[in-house]
Amino acid sequence: MSRRIEEIEADVARSRARLEQTLQRIEHKLSASGMVDDALASLRRTRHGDVVDRAMGALRDNPVPVLAVMAGIGWLIGRAGSADRDAARAARARERAYRREANAASKDASNSSRSDAFSEGRQAPDPASGMSPGGRVPPDVSPQPRS
Repeated sequence: MSRRIEEIEADVARSRARLEQTLQRIEHKLSASGMVDDALASLRRTRHGDVVDRAMGALRDNPVPVLAVMAGIGWLIGRAGSADRDAARAARARERAYRREANAASKDASNSSRSDAFSEGRQAPDPASGMSPGGRVPPDVSPQPRS
């Protein structure tokens, strides 16, 4: 019976060791360096594997210049995104200016029709309802549906 218990304990110890190795492999794959290793391995399996190997060799031989070039490329990409955001912001500003201009022109036209009606001795219609203050619809103005 003690022999059987020793076999079970040994089996449990082997299982624990396998589980620990598996966990270490998973931990490595989920770490940043593990993900980079997996990505490089995938790239090496493509037709561009020799380019990847040469680039990695250049990085190992000259890390500072390669990192400086990478930083420059990152900066250029960031500036391109910034230019897109600036262009979108300018377009929104132009649209707001056009709307303000259109609203101002609409108000000027409304005020002009009111002053024309006043100078002719009539009362100008209410812009919201199209009705004159006395409740009559002037002949040249039809009521507008209320929303």
